[in-house]
This record gives sequence, C-alpha cells and structure tokens, in this order.
Amino acid sequence: MLDLVPTNDAIRPVGDGWEYRHNNLDDLSLFAEHGRVSKVPIDALTSYPDRTVHGEVIRDIVTPTRLKGFSALVNDATGELLQTRPVGDSYKLVSHDKLFAAQADRLSDGDLPTGNVTVTDRLYDGGLRAHRTIHFNDLSQNIEHLRDRVVCRMDVFNSVDMSWAFQIFSGAYRDLCRNTLVFGGTKAYHQKRKHTKNLSVGALISKAAMGLEFWQNNSDQMQLWRGRAMNSQQFAALLAETICRKRDAAAEAGQGDGLNRRLMNYLLHRFEEEERELGRTMWAGYNALTHWSTHTDTEWTDNDGKTWQTGQKTQRSHMVARQRADAVRTVIGSDRWRDMEGLAFA
Repeated sequence: MLDLVPTNDAIRPVGDGWEYRHNNLDDLSLFAEHGRVSKVPIDALTSYPDRTVHGEVIRDIVTPTRLKGFSALVNDATGELLQTRPVGDSYKLVSHDKLFAAQADRLSDGDLPTGNVTVTDRLYDGGLRAHRTIHFNDLSQNIEHLRDRVVCRMDVFNSVDMSWAFQIFSGAYRDLCRNTLVFGGTKAYHQKRKHTKNLSVGALISKAAMGLEFWQNNSDQMQLWRGRAMNSQQFAALLAETICRKRDAAAEAGQGDGLNRRLMNYLLHRFEEEERELGRTMWAGYNALTHWSTHTDTEWTDNDGKTWQTGQKTQRSHMVARQRADAVRTVIGSDRWRDMEGLAFA
C-alpha cells in the first residue's frame, strides 16, 4: 500500500491560485471556497466603474452596447473580475465543484479502487482553471525493482473561461523520480469536450470510471518497454522525427538542420541519466521524456560544463507541463516508437 502525500494538508496559496492535498474524493473544500465563478452580463458591469483588471478600468476595456448578450466572469468569493474576454449564451459554465462532485460519484460506482486515494486539487488564475489529480494507491506495479513503483493516476482539467476544454487523462506516477507518466497511442485514455450546451459531464466521467482494463493494458505496455532495447542513437533519431523537429519558417525554408538542438541535447543528456539505472531500453527513453514534461524548470550541465535551463519557474508552469505532456504523447504514438516496440533485445 502506497501513500504518496500526507493527509489533512491545509489549503494553501500557490502563485495566483491555491492547492489542497487530501485523501477524500468527496472533499470539495478548495473548489467550494475559492473556485465558484459566475457569469455576469457585461452591461451590469457599468455599475462598477472603478473595478479594474490588471490595472485597467473596466469601462476602458468593455463596451456594453457592443457586447449585449455576453457575460464576464466573476469570482463569487472575492467579487474579482477574472477576465475581460466575453462568453456568449451558448457557453456552458460547468462549475468546478459540480464537476468534481460528479466525478467522485461516478468513480465510486466504477471498477477503480477508491478506498485508498491521494488527491491533489489545484486552482489557477483566480479560479478560472482547475486541476484534480487522483492517485489510486491500490493499483500499482513494480517495473524495475521493488523500489520502482508505478501508481495508477487520473488527471481532470476544467476551466470556466474557454481556455481549457473539459479533459480527463488517465496515466500513472513513478514515485522513484516523481515523474508523471504519460500514456498515448492506441492505449491512451483521453476524453475532451468543449463547454457547449450539449456537454454531458456525467456521461463523460462514467467512461473514465471504468478504468481497470485501461490500467492493465498500460501496465503491460510499461513492462514491454522495459524489455525493449534502445540506445542513444536510436533515441536521437526518434527525437529528430518527432519532438525536436522544428516547424517554423526557417526550417521550412531549409535553413539549418531543422532541429531544436537545445531540446535534443537535454533529452539525450536525460537519457544518459536514465540508462544508468534502467539500461539502454525504451523504458529509459520514456522516462527521459516524462522527466522533461513533469519537471518544467530543471537546471542541467552539459559535457562542456555549461549550465542550461529547460524552462523557467513561472505561474504558468501548469500550462507548460500540459503542452509538454501532449508532445510526449506524439512521440510514443509515432510510427518509429511503434516499430521499436516490436524489437526484442539483440
């Protein structure tokens, strides 16, 4: 039995949002206290002429007569106007607490074991965006050795400002290196829906709740990668075809080699670190990728002694992590990765 974080953590401010770690799917304290957002007709905002957003007075940003029928978003607890991009009548605002309450109900009726879970709730950007991570501690597997445990994980994302669609990702968490493991390709479980009036939260979550078969499939996949050979040259070729291939104007014009060399060098450096413990395997390559997608502000030193940064620690780190996770999915869903899955050790 694996407990990843202590219970009964207090809600704490993090950047421009909040974080709350606990062990109860039905505990919606964070979303109820800080994450309730309402649509307010923009013409009603004229009664608050001194309200500001990022230092600008509301009346200088919105013109009610031009935006009749549109609404702005306001945090119920603080009264703060969260953003000025209007939302129309067709936009279905699904509150964070309602969403995660529905998820908790469906998970309790599903086939995933929910008695021993670790939950991390996060709110970003004053409550506009929410992220719930669930570790199902009774669903775990040893991939490399007894200390190298991988735990079933589910991530749910929601926003109330159209910046994020409602999405559910199923994946895993490797405790030894604190990597969030990304599943992709044909065995991925990913649900995504836009916030329209036809959005059915219950139906979407019900599919994700039936996750035992999905977990078993991906557990088998990780064991397969552990037994498939990959050296640094093969990993570099994989990167050159996928995540490190530039698609900007200079690359299209044939200028340079068309590769993101800084990213390539870091991932090859990370592969060398992983192979010391995991061997020259696809499992090492996979963990090099997920280390990059999980740890968004890592500092590292190359063979010439020069220090580099893989990213900057900002309030938008959660956005960077999501973008990188999507990039990793393209790699493990690529034809070259699939071809290598069919090759046993020589």
